[in-house]
Amino acid sequence: MMLSQFCQENGFGIFDYYIDDGFSGLNFQRPGFQQLLEDVEAGKIDTVITKDLSRLGRDYIQTGYYIDIYFKERNVRYIAMNDNIDTQRDENDIAPFKNILNDMYAHDLSRKVKAAKRQRAIKGYFISGQAPYGYSIDPENKNHLIVDPIAAPNVKRIFELAKKEKTLKEIAQKMTDQRVLPPGAYKAQNGDTRFRRFIKDDLNSWCAATIAQILKDPVYTGSVVNHKGEVKNYKTKVRRIVPADEWIIVKNTHEPIISRKLFDAVQGVLSAKSHPHRHQFENVLEGYVFCGECGHRMTQATKDRKSGKRYLLRCTNHFTHPEECKQNHAIFYDELIEAVQLDLQNHLQLIGNMENTCISLSRSAVIQWIDYIEIGRADMSDNTGRNQVVVHYREPAKEKLKKRGRTPYGFCVW
Repeated sequence: MMLSQFCQENGFGIFDYYIDDGFSGLNFQRPGFQQLLEDVEAGKIDTVITKDLSRLGRDYIQTGYYIDIYFKERNVRYIAMNDNIDTQRDENDIAPFKNILNDMYAHDLSRKVKAAKRQRAIKGYFISGQAPYGYSIDPENKNHLIVDPIAAPNVKRIFELAKKEKTLKEIAQKMTDQRVLPPGAYKAQNGDTRFRRFIKDDLNSWCAATIAQILKDPVYTGSVVNHKGEVKNYKTKVRRIVPADEWIIVKNTHEPIISRKLFDAVQGVLSAKSHPHRHQFENVLEGYVFCGECGHRMTQATKDRKSGKRYLLRCTNHFTHPEECKQNHAIFYDELIEAVQLDLQNHLQLIGNMENTCISLSRSAVIQWIDYIEIGRADMSDNTGRNQVVVHYREPAKEKLKKRGRTPYGFCVW
């Protein structure tokens, strides 16, 4: 190894190797890099050596911070072997420019990847991370969908019920009564670990939102639908939802489950029942909050007060199926944001990711750190109405907490 030879020739003892294969240099939450920082904080190493500056990172602001501030404050020498950078010498004026070039390379690569994906989308390739309910990935061609013989009849049944002008709630109840596994539970049962949170005692409860998502998806007519979302910034990786009129739809790419005539008829029924969205606030925790008792997603609601409207999240499964969810789990949105923000601050301090307690709970922070949030009563026997807010964090944060002997999720009572 080149670095080993360099250390041997220059008399450096090797404490450990930190390898981040498969991770972008724009991501400073790489497991190997985080382990390096942990060992630096513990005083175990005094010199960091990389092949070149890009191996430390490609974000020129963050990379410059670690080279010019972080390492120096901790008396750690940094060497980029091929770039002839050594913080022990005062001859590193070229380093900021090389960092900018590395950042520009990442930006250019991001543009090329986007362009390549767009071309594949225009050609009608299926490029999403998972097949929609009712289909599976063709084992002979990962960019092609084939009908799932088990789930496809359920999709047909849902469209037929919708054509008969059954409400979304009625269709969901009918699927539940027939003991049909909803998409998340079905995929979890078939080994998809991304849906492991749906593995619970009762897997059979459908919700109206899932029915609506199926009924509005043109994929069931044999069309590939791409570009439903896009990354706004190559550094933050925050995704935005793309309006339906900007989707890239290519027809007749795979076997349809329902006819185009049936699909159009159902869209007419749905549009006749549609109503404007009632909530005019940005919920940065959307899709991440679940009932701690029954596991259903918490939905948005409003309460009118003399001082104005207050927004809250609540478990509607308690009202529709009180035998499954016996408690009225609800929490005001502003109180939940405050609780999660406080827990996130404490969490990031524990893994050494921040030096102060100030952090803004944005959508990007939620996507980066939080896996999901559970809401429940702090004590089912008390009548105080307090809520237990449990924040479950993503990897590699969990692993770092485990190494420190701590529980890999947050906990706070609000």
